[in-house]
Amino acid sequence: MKRKTLLLINPANQLRPGFHINRATRNQPLSLGIIAALTPTDWKIKIIDENFRAFKYYEADLVGLTAFTSIAPRAYELAAIYRAKGITTVMGGIHASMVPEESMQYVDAVVQGEAEPVWPQVIADFESGTLKKLYKSPFAKEISQPKPRRDLFHPGYICAGIQTTRGCPMNCSFCSVSAFNGQHYRFRPVEEVLDELEEVPQKYVFFVDDNIIGQSRESKERARQLFEGIIRRGIKKQWISQSSINFADDEELLKLAYQSGCRMIFLGIEAETEDQLKEANKKLNLSRGANMYRHIFDTIHKHGIGVIAGFIFGWDSDTPETIMQRARFAIQCGADSFQTSLLTPLPGTQLFEKMVAENRLLFTNFPDDWQRYDYFEPTIKHPLMGTETIIHVFQEAKLKIFSPVNIIMRNIKTLLQTRSFSSTLILSLNYWHYRNIFLWGMHKKESRKHEND
Repeated sequence: MKRKTLLLINPANQLRPGFHINRATRNQPLSLGIIAALTPTDWKIKIIDENFRAFKYYEADLVGLTAFTSIAPRAYELAAIYRAKGITTVMGGIHASMVPEESMQYVDAVVQGEAEPVWPQVIADFESGTLKKLYKSPFAKEISQPKPRRDLFHPGYICAGIQTTRGCPMNCSFCSVSAFNGQHYRFRPVEEVLDELEEVPQKYVFFVDDNIIGQSRESKERARQLFEGIIRRGIKKQWISQSSINFADDEELLKLAYQSGCRMIFLGIEAETEDQLKEANKKLNLSRGANMYRHIFDTIHKHGIGVIAGFIFGWDSDTPETIMQRARFAIQCGADSFQTSLLTPLPGTQLFEKMVAENRLLFTNFPDDWQRYDYFEPTIKHPLMGTETIIHVFQEAKLKIFSPVNIIMRNIKTLLQTRSFSSTLILSLNYWHYRNIFLWGMHKKESRKHEND
């Protein structure tokens, strides 16, 4: 009997490739690896990954797709190719979970929420010819995640992705994590994570958790157990992750983090003033105040770890002056690299609901216009600035932040402050990668302008 084929597709934004123009900033399609691991062994499975290769038609019995909001139009486009041939398509991921009614118009079935509780039923229903339009995953208190099928990932990924926790109680206005993964931290068993960590071939690891140490005493103790476990097993990886600014609160935990391989941590700073932080609902940052950022970064540096600071531009209270002030603040705040983005309302966020209620979305020809919602261009009618003004001043801010002189000077300071060559190297590459993404975006914008002229 011929084995059935499941084709899993990781699509890429066709308007602006963004992070996947650099190998080092491409993330493994972890969710597709998990789906593959949940699929019965009598199925043949293949992943098509547009992070590395242009789409080429591949025969299949069932096609599964995942997509962030900005990539949803491409996912729908690829699904249409298979549906035209009578091949069943299923879509999951954050976008389909936030707007299942939309996604159901373009695929045969939608998985809303986390896949583990429902994927076996999806397969069983497909095999029996009783596939439903919507599979709504029940909220699971425990994470029951199999090891992803990493053998199916493209070998070009520099960094392996591993998830150790899910959920976030912070509920920032622009973030949909709480809506998708819940507002409570849930943990994978530490030994299970360590087993997976030992098996990945890459030297570099990205713990994709939204907050690697969390906020509660329980979550911090669990992080301690993870770091100690890595050290105890002698696992020699260098890893990066994300956290809140409370990452600097426990210096013993910082010491363990570095010893376990942590070289870089992403912190969502977002803004430096009270008005913008209130808009972001960044309660922890508000409680500490912008004057504490340098102390926080210095504390992290003392233990050999570098900081990527995330800043958002285009808050309602922003003006051209405050945007340039934020650029100056970023350069002077003591962080080692920067991720800059325009405020973007995504489905499932408080921000999106607010913008819809106030009729302030600039692009509403959905689903095609979703590809614009990628943090690169204004998608909101701003109360104080016109769109062209925002584009211009945001570009000027990034020219300042990502100037070669600032990058070189920051790299020198990183080495002096962390006393870690490995941390400095990773952060230097990261800073230059973000500059390359910015320059690529400028080049594409000029190219489109000349084409229109």
